[in-house]
Amino acid sequence: MSAVILLGTQGWNYPDWVGPFYPPGTRAADMLRVYTRAFPTVEVDSTFYAIPAEAVIRSWRERVSEGFGFALKVPQEITHEKRLIGVEQLLHRFCGRASALGTTVGPLLIQLSPEFHPTWANRDALRGFLELLPIRFRWAIEFRHPGWLDGETLDLL
Repeated sequence: MSAVILLGTQGWNYPDWVGPFYPPGTRAADMLRVYTRAFPTVEVDSTFYAIPAEAVIRSWRERVSEGFGFALKVPQEITHEKRLIGVEQLLHRFCGRASALGTTVGPLLIQLSPEFHPTWANRDALRGFLELLPIRFRWAIEFRHPGWLDGETLDLL
């Protein structure tokens, strides 16, 4: 069995892409629809800054076809501000919004701060957080501090 690799970009709503990527005259409201003709997936960075309204999620879903995937970034309030501790309700709210994407929800990206060092306390926080993750989603984790790249972290995952 060979691996399936999906190629996409981080985001789609870039006015400076009109001309080089989007046809001249492409409106912002049409960019996602046009984007899906070239790529099967996209990372949504805006979810890092705030959980989008349900209407926004629905509008994304309505502009793509089956088989497309949105990779949503977990909010920074969870990963950076609260550092994975005491985030159960916030995570539940985020996952509820992600669910509104239906079959187009891709992996949910946990991007950890480079300041989140592999201390015993942070390993415990990560362990507890991983236990909260609903299994109905696919999850990806980005360790931005090189100290996490060890066998102990692999055992934790």
